[in-house]
Amino acid sequence: MKIIDCGESAHKARKSGSLGGAIGQSFRLRRKQDAQEILTNLLAKALDNRFLLLNNIDVPGLGKPAPLFLIGPTGIWVISPNSLKGVFRANESTWEQLNEKSRVFEPAKPNLFTLIGNWAKTFTDYLASLGIVSPPIEPVLFFSDPGAHIDSNRPSARIVLADGLPHFLAGLFQAKPVLENEDIRQIVIAIAGEEALEPTRAGLEIKDDFSLHEKKAPEKPVQKPPEQPSRLAAFGSEEPQIVRNVSKFIPFTSRQWILLGILLLVTIIILIALVFVVLINA
Repeated sequence: MKIIDCGESAHKARKSGSLGGAIGQSFRLRRKQDAQEILTNLLAKALDNRFLLLNNIDVPGLGKPAPLFLIGPTGIWVISPNSLKGVFRANESTWEQLNEKSRVFEPAKPNLFTLIGNWAKTFTDYLASLGIVSPPIEPVLFFSDPGAHIDSNRPSARIVLADGLPHFLAGLFQAKPVLENEDIRQIVIAIAGEEALEPTRAGLEIKDDFSLHEKKAPEKPVQKPPEQPSRLAAFGSEEPQIVRNVSKFIPFTSRQWILLGILLLVTIIILIALVFVVLINA
């Protein structure tokens, strides 16, 4: 999977790891970034380069922090990673959390279904304003903390728990393709710019379906001619004439004949020993 960071400044801030930047971030934002990193790493290990993941997206009306935008041949997904834990209840677009003191479900803020639904609609409208007709964008809520328990009834967005991620990934591969490579290129260029599709690794010399330039393929390594077997090996591999004659009818190798001879010798020795035992006891 290819990861495209649409916000260069945010990317640099994460890499710098300065004390001032760490103090300026809220605890909730830090936990959300942790959930995003967990999801990004898992997706990168499971998906191939037909899929692209865009983060730090800057789309008019989207707001911050922006969700993840996953696009591939089988569809488009807007994913909101969360590190929430607790007991929740989802009924269509209703989002509630269990109050540990009163043991009563109360409306949770913010309403994650409202947020992810608005994000999906914003993406759809933005692409439509550029003249790009895309398949339906599926909103997804991902929960990285195993302590999140959700009772859902026809939720308006797909809910993916930590232990349910493999099932979600399997669906990405098994679904029917709805986008061609050129469609994916146009959508990514509309969101992240044409430079986002440039090869990022030095020395990349192969044609990539999502790159804009065609480069030469790497040279094939020169294969060394096979070494000739030594005379000693050739001598050891020669079979006696009688063995070659019998092998015409019984296709045994040399090692199989040797093993058969050893087994026959051991059998004869055992039979002789049994005969002696019978004679002595008689």
